[in-house]
Amino acid sequence: MTKVRLPYGKGYMETQIPADVEELRSNYPVPSLDEYALVAAALDEPLGTPPLEELARGKRSAVILIACRTRRTGSHIYVPLIVERLLRAGMPREGITVITATGSHDNFRPQDAELLLGPELAPWIRFEGHDCHSPEKLRYVGTTSRGTEVRLSQRYLDADLKIATGRVTCHYFAGFSGGRKAILPGVSALSTIRQNHSFAVLRDGEIQVNPTTANGILEGNPIHEDMLEAASFAPPDFTLNTVLNANHQIVAAFGGEMRQAHEQAADLVRRHDFLKIDAPYDWLIVSSGGAPYDVNGIQAIKAPINLYKAVRPGGALVLLAECPEGIPEWLLQATELNDPGELRQRIRDGRLILGHNALWLEEIRNHCHVVMVSAMPESTVLRLGFQYAPTLSAAIGKVYGLTISPERIGVTYSGTVTCVATSSAQ
Repeated sequence: MTKVRLPYGKGYMETQIPADVEELRSNYPVPSLDEYALVAAALDEPLGTPPLEELARGKRSAVILIACRTRRTGSHIYVPLIVERLLRAGMPREGITVITATGSHDNFRPQDAELLLGPELAPWIRFEGHDCHSPEKLRYVGTTSRGTEVRLSQRYLDADLKIATGRVTCHYFAGFSGGRKAILPGVSALSTIRQNHSFAVLRDGEIQVNPTTANGILEGNPIHEDMLEAASFAPPDFTLNTVLNANHQIVAAFGGEMRQAHEQAADLVRRHDFLKIDAPYDWLIVSSGGAPYDVNGIQAIKAPINLYKAVRPGGALVLLAECPEGIPEWLLQATELNDPGELRQRIRDGRLILGHNALWLEEIRNHCHVVMVSAMPESTVLRLGFQYAPTLSAAIGKVYGLTISPERIGVTYSGTVTCVATSSAQ
């Protein structure tokens, strides 16, 4: 018997499995500096730009772009260090604004200031969320070579000093998070975001997920390249990219010019979060990572998308994702379609503007059985095309009825990792 205990919401779920399991974990080395020192070094000894404090001298206003509450980036550590340098350079307090670069996600809440910025900054700093829907808050800055009309936040554009921050992890269609994503989708118009994300689906011929928009792919990835081009119309003066371990601790930070800092962080993530396996598993038990990574269905589905290929065809994936905030109706309407032809027709004629998530989930369901442990109603989970279980123990019992007894079982504690086959398993 093997006891497994996995993150679920703000707590854990555990059960006994009558077999051995293999744990899949990223294994970042323990850094020689603490989190504050790592960030300070990235701000003061950056790649391709002067130090942040030097850039801030003579400037009267700054915008700092950060992720929202559905991500953990270490912003409560690094935003105070950024602000400290802006104030030392002579920038007035009232000139500093922090914006949650939420793109099209409605995730901004004023009460998250202390969580994201730390208790000392929260009472006084200007803190607001991006609004992708209001034309009067956006300004056209150019059209990319792929035809994306780029409209960005006026607040961002008008700042004397533009600072973009984020955490770099693998990302299922942008290759990696962080870097340019703070601009597009972060502070872009809804139409800009939709056009960019539409490159995740191939529409010439058979409707399908674009294989060049995938985890770890930057070169030749049209979404990444379109994001870079869009950001180049109004580039940040300074970027900060963090890399975190499974305990949400900053293990590396890269500051400076947008592309250099992002590529350095992505290279580190590629070495440690792309986990090599010798052969696919009969069963894979996956936690989205607990709160905030399973706060809603849009965040939670990243875990099975990242990891389903580590399951053998016809095997089983057990997904733990509490999802207290539910899942968007538009995605449920797409995933509950029983006719693959109808899904593709809706994508082709524009009734389903962003079909990549529905296509990914269809591919997962065709590949393996999925049992989801969630606080969402069973009816909602069924609309996703997954089977439902109220507990991890119940899910294991259900999987025994779906597949043959497993020879290999894998367990992963975070949906931000992905698996790649070794040469012997390909």
